[in-house]
Amino acid sequence: MARKKHKKIAEVRTFPNVFDYKNENVEEELIQFFNSHKNFIAELGCGQADYSINLALNFTEKNFIGIDRKANRIWNASKNATLQNLNNVVFLISYVEKLEEIFRKIKFEEIWITFPDPYPRNGSVKKRLTHPRFLNIYKNLLSPNGKINLKTDDDTLYSYTLKVIKGENLKLHYETNDLYANENLPFEYSIKTKYEKMHLEEGKKIKLISFSF
Repeated sequence: MARKKHKKIAEVRTFPNVFDYKNENVEEELIQFFNSHKNFIAELGCGQADYSINLALNFTEKNFIGIDRKANRIWNASKNATLQNLNNVVFLISYVEKLEEIFRKIKFEEIWITFPDPYPRNGSVKKRLTHPRFLNIYKNLLSPNGKINLKTDDDTLYSYTLKVIKGENLKLHYETNDLYANENLPFEYSIKTKYEKMHLEEGKKIKLISFSF
């Protein structure tokens, strides 16, 4: 298993739709790939990128970047996108903390945070992707009126994020602690990731929060 993982980590960096934050010219490479620096949407902690891929399939005029720090996860995402002949989605191997250094020209219309590690312990609060230290990064990544969307099954992260939004005086666009109890959801809210389907099978409620600065 470990050998297979290491093989993926080495191989994934050779894929044409995969980029690495360690390349100092990575933003220029992304702009050249898309022939644009506009209409971008990011998915953080994308894993196998169910969200990015489904959004790319349905919003062909937009450009999508799935971002994850683990190269072996990006391998699966890249393969899935290639199988579907998608040329409006790519994947970036990067830590969230590095994004502010990477993106100077590209600004994102939306950032999706899909089922991140909730870091439930009090000592790990600063690792939550909706902690103010991460919000300060997102603020510099977003275009004017750009939105942040959080999807989670975790009650603690959901409640914490609402408190942060209130405490930071941010603009709340939408929130629900039971997403699928609502009818006529926008398509982008109704995409179900692999882990989301598992959570639903376990009887968990899906939460969604959309907000901006």
